[in-house]
Amino acid sequence: MKGIVVCPQPRAADVGAEILEAGGNAFDAAVATAFAQMVVDPFMCGLGGMGTFQYFDAGTGENGMIDFHARAGARVAPEMWAADSQGRTEVSGYSLFDDFRSELGYTSILTPGTVAGFAEVHRRFCQKPWGDLLAPGARMAHDGVPTTSYVHDFLTREMMPGIPGGLQRVSATEACKAIHLHPGGRIYRIGELHRNPDMARTFERIAEGGAESFYRGELAQQITADLDANGAYVTANDMANYSVQSLAPVRGQYRGFDVTSNPPPGSGVTLIQMLQILQHFDLTAMGHGTAAHIDVVARAMAAAHRDRNEYLADPDFADVPVEMMLSQDRAAMWAERIRAGEFLGDGKHAPYSSTTHVCVYDEAGNAASCTHTLGTGSGVVTPGLGFVYNNSMKLFDPIPGSRNSIQAGKARTTGMVPTMLFKGGLFKDGAPWLVAGAPGGSVIISAVLQAILNIVDFGMSPIEAVTVPRLHCEGASIHLEARTPEKVCRALCEMGHTVSQSASSFDPVMAKAHVVLREGNGWHGGADPRGGGGVAIAG
Repeated sequence: MKGIVVCPQPRAADVGAEILEAGGNAFDAAVATAFAQMVVDPFMCGLGGMGTFQYFDAGTGENGMIDFHARAGARVAPEMWAADSQGRTEVSGYSLFDDFRSELGYTSILTPGTVAGFAEVHRRFCQKPWGDLLAPGARMAHDGVPTTSYVHDFLTREMMPGIPGGLQRVSATEACKAIHLHPGGRIYRIGELHRNPDMARTFERIAEGGAESFYRGELAQQITADLDANGAYVTANDMANYSVQSLAPVRGQYRGFDVTSNPPPGSGVTLIQMLQILQHFDLTAMGHGTAAHIDVVARAMAAAHRDRNEYLADPDFADVPVEMMLSQDRAAMWAERIRAGEFLGDGKHAPYSSTTHVCVYDEAGNAASCTHTLGTGSGVVTPGLGFVYNNSMKLFDPIPGSRNSIQAGKARTTGMVPTMLFKGGLFKDGAPWLVAGAPGGSVIISAVLQAILNIVDFGMSPIEAVTVPRLHCEGASIHLEARTPEKVCRALCEMGHTVSQSASSFDPVMAKAHVVLREGNGWHGGADPRGGGGVAIAG
């Protein structure tokens, strides 16, 4: 095998596999897959978004991060929305305004980083020409793709109070409506062909002019003219001065594995903290899916989310005590309090989100784990360009004075956790043993955590690990899928937990975990069946 690609969208996974078969490496495949994902899942990710990319370069043994977070525009001010704030959603923590200013339209947009991020991956690691990696996505956008169940579900599902529905989202601007609303005035149905020739032409322009054209060239002028004319906070200088960050991953340990994940404002530190707390408990002896197992995992999740809510922020704007959060002493303290029967949550919930992910591994030992997103999509499309911008302003605190208050140039916190596990210590075995990640906002953390636990502690295959019933807890209640037995739910309630059980056996609210496990000279992939699910092997 030449390699494997795992992501939520089967047709995008096929693109990555074809790149591997044509002689590309894992990084070529990851970039090509990502651009294809923007076409087949246009409200999960896109040119107007952001992301975080973990890599392992087999040639040098380097393991690192390329972060391309979106950043608040120069025109924002910390106090600008404080007087009009209607609070935050009870479950997901989105800022609320009567006019949806942080959710829809030009005022919800942060400076996008996606194009710069993938261009940096290409510059440093790819073998194929940049244009070759964008060409499959451009062709798909031009020819059209069938509307998938997961795209349709996102745009038709019932939203929480205060959040606009899919029809309102795609109708936020006339340019978005022209592309994403069926001529019959409705959301596209599953299987209906959806074409986006404007996006195809924008891909072709970026293929020819590079990322430079998106941030400083003719394309950038078209973007910023539209943003300026419609009251956006992002300026031409914000676009021209945008840069990605190349950083070391945060590192921790779990049962003899070294774990690497993304640094703040991403949530790798929270994931590793959960693992290090759970290292103090014999999960295998408890049995998967028992009340004892769910109880301990939920308490560990709640404890780590308590630190996340207290400390996580953009480290360019706040001191984030990463060393303290990742210390074994901190994990032992939380474990001791869990043994004492404490439920450690603070009752807060972080936001769910619309995101996607891709894991790639190739025969040379190169590996990539990349999560990229639009938030939930602003509904803004610059006429003629075809892509939706992010709406990440809703994830800032509209009240001044907090670690995540609105501030020019600041990145918002994110639940993204592209993660790798190295067997027997970092790089001892030459390449990652496990590559994992997920889309889905804060529930990403719990999904990736359980995928790791299911493989390491319970000996599951990757597909089993991402399929079995899942839980999520941030500190207020334990969220469970319908497949969790009623007697287990009763036992958890008797332990003092509040249990919220979904009516769905495969609840799409639970983030969609994706995993590649290396065994010898081959791999096994697991793609979450909760939404899409593509595993493509390059022969």
